[in-house]
Amino acid sequence: MLINKTNNTPTLGVFVSNKYFKKLYQEQILPWKAAELIEANKQAKLILFLFASKSIDYRNKRILGIYYDVNKNLWVKKIFAYPDLIYRMGKSGKKQFKDKNIIPLNYQVGFNKYKVYEKLLKIESMRQYLPLSVIYKSSRDLKKMLELHNTVYLKGCEGGRGKQVIRLKQLGEERYEYSRFNNEMYLVKVDGFNKLISEIKGFFQNKEFLIQQAIDLLTIDNKIIDLRAEVQKNGNGELTVAGISVRVGHKNHPITTHANSYPFKAFFQNTLKYSEARFKELESRLQKLLFTAYKSIEKAYGPTAEIGIDVGLDKKGRLWFIECNSCSKKVSFYNTTERDAIVKSYLNILEYAKYLYNKSPVKNKRPKTLVYQPHQSYLLDSGMLGVFRK
Repeated sequence: MLINKTNNTPTLGVFVSNKYFKKLYQEQILPWKAAELIEANKQAKLILFLFASKSIDYRNKRILGIYYDVNKNLWVKKIFAYPDLIYRMGKSGKKQFKDKNIIPLNYQVGFNKYKVYEKLLKIESMRQYLPLSVIYKSSRDLKKMLELHNTVYLKGCEGGRGKQVIRLKQLGEERYEYSRFNNEMYLVKVDGFNKLISEIKGFFQNKEFLIQQAIDLLTIDNKIIDLRAEVQKNGNGELTVAGISVRVGHKNHPITTHANSYPFKAFFQNTLKYSEARFKELESRLQKLLFTAYKSIEKAYGPTAEIGIDVGLDKKGRLWFIECNSCSKKVSFYNTTERDAIVKSYLNILEYAKYLYNKSPVKNKRPKTLVYQPHQSYLLDSGMLGVFRK
């Protein structure tokens, strides 16, 4: 059975990991993110389905996808033609999915932290927000940075969740202390610069990393504080802040990943006792930074539906751009935001998808998208079927 769709209803393929895709279908669960996305689509009314890298038939340009039947409360399997738009949700594997006629809604790969820094450094309006960063090429680079800044961060250029981050402090002549977090906190003291370099190289295992000046971040009870903002486009292509969360790290930890999170306004007014006027002033400065950063990143990498942006506030009140996330996991956002606002954030993304689709000349050139009902006589290749095998 073939099902035609009208040309004025765009199809949106949501690209997820093979593991996530298989889990949804086999266990018939509706977890967070997927649930709010589907709820938002009740209003947006796109043809929406999920797929993974192993479910793509590149030769025939078709996809074995799943969609959620809201009447039956079940994930249902279908074969779709390539979608009009693609949205990457979470880690989707090393293999990219590209087609010149498919509109990418967000960035399909992660950022390289140092390349982002290099690009933003060229934009005058962003320079005031950037902590000094250099790429590590030799031990001389680290020695020079420690001469300028007593404390620095070493960060893997790619990857996230704080697994490739070291906070390094010089205690005295040839004496150092560094901390890192990987499921548990490690605090190590080292005597001798050469020994320090050896341990750092062992940690990064030939992976590229940068050296960044440490920001004297605001703290509470020896716990560092930073901000995670979810910034996105709405159905008119305008920038909006979906939510800002305050992340409070564990005591003496070098990062706020895996930290506790709190609503932005409530934390600053109730915990830090900011007056309404002082909070509004901070909020205004923060929005300026967020919008400047978003536009600067788009200038360097092209348009996108959303970016997760990490911001630091130092003890003197200065705001700093820490890093950006091409595909935010939204953990802090979910922990600090009411469900209606989360659904609204996904509705913004879906409405932005329609906005992009209606602007695109591609929509008038594409044939009607056919959705194929799987049938026993319909041959599927082993790669497509493999995602459903136990």
